[in-house]
Amino acid sequence: MKKHKHHDGTTDQSGLLAGEITSSKVEVIASIVLTLGYSLSTLADILALQEEEKLAQENTSKAQDQNLQFRQMCKQLQNVNNRLDSIERKLNRY
Repeated sequence: MKKHKHHDGTTDQSGLLAGEITSSKVEVIASIVLTLGYSLSTLADILALQEEEKLAQENTSKAQDQNLQFRQMCKQLQNVNNRLDSIERKLNRY
C-alpha cells in the first residue's frame, strides 16, 4: 500500500478500492469466487451430460445398425431355406 501525505502533515494508506480490506469486501470477493466456482461446476455437469448423451446416441445407432444387419441376415437365411425346400421337393419328385 502506498502512503499519501496530506497538506496538513497526516498520512493515510490506499489499498484495495482506496481503503482497507473490510469484511464486506471479503464477503463480496468470496461471493464472486463461489459464483464462479458454481458456474464452472454447472458447466462441467452440462458437458458431462452432453458426453453421456452422445455416447447413448452412438450406442443406439450401433444397436439399430446391428438390428438391421440381423434382419438382413434373417431374410438371407429365409431365402436359402426356401431354395433348399425347393430343391428338396424337386429331388422327392424323382
